[in-house]
Amino acid sequence: MSKDAFFVKIPKQKAELPAVLVLLVIFLVGFAFHYDFFSWTGGFIYSALALPLLMWIYQKRKGDYFVRVNHEGIAWREHFFSSYTFIPWKFVQRIDYLVFEINFMLKETAQVVCFATSGLTEDQTEDLKQTISDIIQERIEQENHDV
Repeated sequence: MSKDAFFVKIPKQKAELPAVLVLLVIFLVGFAFHYDFFSWTGGFIYSALALPLLMWIYQKRKGDYFVRVNHEGIAWREHFFSSYTFIPWKFVQRIDYLVFEINFMLKETAQVVCFATSGLTEDQTEDLKQTISDIIQERIEQENHDV
């Protein structure tokens, strides 16, 4: 594996299963609520309206789930509820490696962006941390050499 790039594709089942369970619970609770007040008619009307809406939400939010590190920055989308995130290295002030996440503190705003490593195996997490460290070290050496 090259230390100047890192890419892991997160399996769709692992990234989307919690979302499917949440959508199923929302559907069942809504059905039970409408069935309680309006009997079967309310339950079926709710189902006719909610199922297409939930399927539309699912179709709109599903996609590819990955972690990518290269000389430009780090990018990821780790689960159904997350959005695509890209952080160029030039905006990173500090990186904190914690047990189950990596925190990136951004310059100027001091905002902390967290990347949860729970979607990766331990080996992948260690490779990710090593790749980030190698790239940052190369950038520091390059900046010192340029000065």
